[in-house]
Amino acid sequence: MNLLTDKFISTTVGKVSLKDVLTSDTDYELQYFFDEIQLAMFQLLGSLSTIVLKPTMDELRSYLVNGVTENQYDDALKSIDLSLFDSLSFMCSKSDKSGGFLKPITKMISGIECGGSANASGLFSEVSHAEVICTDCAPVLNYNLHMNIKGECFSNGGATGIRGGGTISTLVAAKTLKKTILANTIAVDFFTEKYEYEKGVDNALMWEKPPEGGVYYAHKIGLERGLFALAYHIEFSVLDAPCICDVCGATGAQSIREFSHLKYTGVYGSTKNGRELGAGWWPHPYTPTTKKQEGFFAVCAHGQGWQSWQNFTSYIVGQETDKALSFPAPIVEQYKDLSGHANLLVGGNIADQGSVIGRVYDMYPMPEYWDANLARITKVIKEGLRVKERLSMAINKIFAAGYDKAFVAGIKENAMQQFISNAQSIIQGLLLDLDHKSERELRRKALKDLKQEAISIHGSLISKYQNDLPLFKALVKGQKALFSLESESE
Repeated sequence: MNLLTDKFISTTVGKVSLKDVLTSDTDYELQYFFDEIQLAMFQLLGSLSTIVLKPTMDELRSYLVNGVTENQYDDALKSIDLSLFDSLSFMCSKSDKSGGFLKPITKMISGIECGGSANASGLFSEVSHAEVICTDCAPVLNYNLHMNIKGECFSNGGATGIRGGGTISTLVAAKTLKKTILANTIAVDFFTEKYEYEKGVDNALMWEKPPEGGVYYAHKIGLERGLFALAYHIEFSVLDAPCICDVCGATGAQSIREFSHLKYTGVYGSTKNGRELGAGWWPHPYTPTTKKQEGFFAVCAHGQGWQSWQNFTSYIVGQETDKALSFPAPIVEQYKDLSGHANLLVGGNIADQGSVIGRVYDMYPMPEYWDANLARITKVIKEGLRVKERLSMAINKIFAAGYDKAFVAGIKENAMQQFISNAQSIIQGLLLDLDHKSERELRRKALKDLKQEAISIHGSLISKYQNDLPLFKALVKGQKALFSLESESE
């Protein structure tokens, strides 16, 4: 199977090819059993489209409006070595050294279920629910491993890839699968103009020309090479036995249950050693970042209570805080220049959390005209953060009630996580009205709805502890922080 010519993409109407999706008017819908593989497939298809089309911004703008013709696709393939995209060659390189580690295929799905972490629970009720795949799914699982899974999942045998471990992805999600892929295709002139590279930058794919040396310098890694950057030598163990794939549900003539991996010896700028050795940060198109004194870091989700709306402004406009400056993913910056209505897809894994509640997979509506609405987006998020802070102040009164600190801290943590979680749907609903309400109307609506939610949560605490006089008095005293919350000056 070849990723650029054959039918390997699982959809609700069966397997289709990248050419089918890009050149037809059929609105296909991806079909994979795990949300992280669905997300990885969006990333993979956008990257493959970049390899095939290599568009300029003007060409990409035309493709988004008019689509890609079969002739355009076929002509583009003439300049590509298709053998590099055979399913069992793609992102697979062999090491001259022995000592590769053999692992079950489940490791490429979650990266944690087979590990010994105390948090490794809940993604599958049993590991056996994801123990065999078809050869069509091997490329997306391999891509998922290299781009989205933390190196720690393999303990000492693990490696951190070009994006860093546990990185959040932001993608543009348009109205159809075809437009979504094109919206996440990188324009070569946008990338090279935004990020300066030395002459003679290396664009060879890493399984064609594996990296050598101890440091992988970012300024020497070209766009195509970086989109599919490797951290491991990978080989799949293919069995001549049919299977029903645990990832896509299709019947395959061959099956894969295991793979071997051996980490590369060098380091990227996404690692501490790489930063100290001056490797530099490679600006992966789907990665939002923060810049600190120590260097660039990918945005990661930490803790089960993490909610993507709290970081939303950094995904769109960037945001300066006391300790760091955040930057949107390059693909978001590119789409601002292309313009057009879309949703933003935020996805990834909660760092160090293996349970199903540690998955991040959110859709956010974006306005028709990005620049005209950025202030509105920021105001909605800031109101959410402001109400959250006031709720925290209101509940903090219980720390003076004379109880054990761990006990009252638990009360507060549960209430705050409830607000953060419930605010998610409120924020998403408000962003749906970006095109229809003024900045002042949106801010007032955000304050009203979020304040009401905070008061409701705080009120439930008052009711719960009405017979516990010290806690009751403290909570009533804290009400003032919420009821006095009004709109900021225009």
